[in-house]
Amino acid sequence: MAALNLRTGKEYWRYERRDSNNPAVWSFGVSERTVVARFTDGKLVAIDLRTGKLLWHTEIRAGDRYRSVELVGGRAVTEDLGAVRAFDERGGRSLWTLKTPESCPEVFLRSVHALPDHLYAVHVMCNASGRDDRDEYGLLFGVDNRTGKILWQQRTVDPELTAWGDGHTLIAPDPDRPQTIQLLDMNRQRISPRATLPLDEWDVVAAGSGTVLSATDPKDGSEDHDTLLRAYNTLDGRPSWQLRAPTGQEYGFPKIADGRVYVVRQPFLTAADAGRRVHADLLILDAGTGHLLHTLRLPAMTAPDETDDFEKLNVRDTADGAVSISWRDGSGDLLIATD
Repeated sequence: MAALNLRTGKEYWRYERRDSNNPAVWSFGVSERTVVARFTDGKLVAIDLRTGKLLWHTEIRAGDRYRSVELVGGRAVTEDLGAVRAFDERGGRSLWTLKTPESCPEVFLRSVHALPDHLYAVHVMCNASGRDDRDEYGLLFGVDNRTGKILWQQRTVDPELTAWGDGHTLIAPDPDRPQTIQLLDMNRQRISPRATLPLDEWDVVAAGSGTVLSATDPKDGSEDHDTLLRAYNTLDGRPSWQLRAPTGQEYGFPKIADGRVYVVRQPFLTAADAGRRVHADLLILDAGTGHLLHTLRLPAMTAPDETDDFEKLNVRDTADGAVSISWRDGSGDLLIATD
């Protein structure tokens, strides 16, 4: 693992484990002070973000499936067999263990979100490997982040179809009626619907700053090309603005941060474009109004070798004036754009 300057690419430090036979990093989480990595041999390792020095490590049963780790509110949260566990971010002390239901022995942690009043929203996927013929389903827990006590829980559809808004808002399909998209309120007592959105389950692409964004192709209703962005207010679900791409162009998955929408506008791609250099634009919009604030012409990026109609340039993250952009499948180039 290495830490680099986003603007210059300069390497600050590099961490290499020397206690095992080159295990790979499954995933890692980053806070303002700490990096915590989950390795394929089951080891959980914490590193000081500024110095690269080892802080602590512990062993967790690895299994043979992907494992993740999230850093939220001073806690490193990761999965175990039939459980979700939390550790102190800096000291490594085991803080609590959340046991999942018997119907969810195989746990895949998808996300952890800190809400007011010592509440964590912990989203997991159950039995996603398809083993033992068990049902695959999503499960959202409301958890006291001090004790790990489960305050409430609710089944969900695929966590990939959910979006997290500001504070206590979740946007997700109704598990009983997946074609109905709900705005959900979460607190220590319950999770409850506030409003519904006139969207299909695959349409929601981003949320934040009081806005939910959907991306569709209204001409043919397909999911191949997202030519129209529509914004909805997270308070009542009412439409607030929309933006249509020019003919022959479409949008990648956007990111909302600090009241702005970051989204790439690019030409349609097909299998014939594999390996070709693609020119695109980064658009920065006001999240509340959709007004265009800035346009940046991006350096040409090479389309992946297995390009198809679904291949798009997505905004992965924004931080400290830098925007990371990559292809939807994670292959090929990674571009860092700065202001």
